[in-house]
Amino acid sequence: MNAVLFLFFQRMRVPLITLITAYAIATLGFTLIPGVDDQGEPWRMSVFEAFYVVSYTGSTIGFGEVPYPFSPAQRLWTIASIYLTVIAWLFAISTIIALLQDPTCRQVIEHARLQRSVRRIKEPFYIVCGYGDAGALLTHALSSRQQRTVVIDSDRNRIDRLIVEDLGASVPAFCMDARVPENLIEAGLQSRWCAGILAVTGSDQTNLKIAINSKLLNHRAPVYARADRRATAANMRSFGTDHVLEPGVEFCRRLRLALTAADTFRLHHWLSSGPHATLPGAEMPPQGRWVLCGYNPLGQALHQTLEDLGVDVTIIDNGAHDAKLPPGSILGRGTEAPTLEEANIHDAQAILALTHDDADNLSILITARELNPELFLAARENAGSNHPLFEAAELDFIGRPSLVVAGLILSQISTPLFQKFIDLIEAEDNEVSARLLERLGHTADAGPPLLRTVRISHRRSPAVARALDDGEEVLLDALCRDPRRRQALLPVVPLLLNRGDESWLCPGPDIALVSGDRILFAGPRSAAAQLDKLLFMDRALNYVRTGEDQPGGQLWRRRPAQSS
Repeated sequence: MNAVLFLFFQRMRVPLITLITAYAIATLGFTLIPGVDDQGEPWRMSVFEAFYVVSYTGSTIGFGEVPYPFSPAQRLWTIASIYLTVIAWLFAISTIIALLQDPTCRQVIEHARLQRSVRRIKEPFYIVCGYGDAGALLTHALSSRQQRTVVIDSDRNRIDRLIVEDLGASVPAFCMDARVPENLIEAGLQSRWCAGILAVTGSDQTNLKIAINSKLLNHRAPVYARADRRATAANMRSFGTDHVLEPGVEFCRRLRLALTAADTFRLHHWLSSGPHATLPGAEMPPQGRWVLCGYNPLGQALHQTLEDLGVDVTIIDNGAHDAKLPPGSILGRGTEAPTLEEANIHDAQAILALTHDDADNLSILITARELNPELFLAARENAGSNHPLFEAAELDFIGRPSLVVAGLILSQISTPLFQKFIDLIEAEDNEVSARLLERLGHTADAGPPLLRTVRISHRRSPAVARALDDGEEVLLDALCRDPRRRQALLPVVPLLLNRGDESWLCPGPDIALVSGDRILFAGPRSAAAQLDKLLFMDRALNYVRTGEDQPGGQLWRRRPAQSS
């Protein structure tokens, strides 16, 4: 039985029985008490007539004495029936009002409404588990791309915050534990429209359970799961989790790039940190001695990365972690000047604050800046709500795990070729990234460029596919031309061309396209409509290729020219 109906009948059992009993007694009385008809003869109401009189009497509508004027006895019973049925109605209505105000009932009604809204979704949607910093970024970004989402979070305050936010589309938001398999099913996990599950809560164990349940209940839907610890990540991969996002590993990767290939790091960070990422400045971390505050798992990984690069590192930690501190470490929090001075902060070139407390991280860096104004200041930002404080502190670099996770997931969802592009660009010299940044520079002020994968096929690019079927040559340059003025180039840059097992980084304009090619483009959102014209409109594609503006459509394309 529907949960709402079950709860209603459970709570309304006594009021309904009372109301039915009151109506039955009143109806019975009217059938037993005799009256007088218009001929002066005694008469009695039928059950239907009695119920009719009780219906308008009990509801206090009032409709007169029908079919004949009542006798004194009937009028006396009418008075008794009015008080009896009205009291019964008041009892029932007050119970209904109390039921609607009951938190359990409201939760059940809201839950049923959300289930109906999920069942009505007839387009691909993603289930976002955890509406923290990463979950909020993903939900907003996907909604801005007209991509449907369903959110699960056990924190009522977060769900209430989501409800009042203007996302431009309806987002069903369940306040429940995503670790429970039944809850995932209610959120649409087994729907054929479920395009993926994003497990981005702040707990590794929760993300692990979500990933396991999702793969068992719907192995077709890809799972994107966050893992802060390497053991959890290895566990996720062992049973086939599609995409495991490790902020610590990604931070180490970016730190290594920042110290060895500055422009490659800037490009990577800019393209993979979400829609609101900013292009890092040209000033990169120095190679000299570093002071690292916080020897948690992230601190241990970054310490190992710095040591592998030959960077001298001094650790400051309060000893609360299980890992043994390296020789030469300083015991303390780092928020006090004496501790920093003991770490010889005056001779250091950079300081990295990695504690789990944002207030401590800011205190460490502000104190360190007072002792050594020339320091390169970097910090880990744990809560997105504190971002204005970190910006006000004017730090050189802010590491935001939630932003890293959200950016990686978005890039993998929207552009499957992105990871291949990153792997190839990291294998190239830094100068390749520097030149690419110059070509993409037109979008630097407006955030990162929009990444888009174009596939040469009859479904994704029918105009190009038809031209190839006709034996015509279509160069990559044609997809970079403005269909309104062929001499002008669109503000798009082809980052990668994939053909079978081969891939070309930054392919040249003279490459001839073949069916099945996949091209990764980067450019502003405003260029998307013009690129679509080239992909879908024969007339536009023919114009940029030949300079001839011919009538569009298949009928005109294939009609032979008539001689005069």
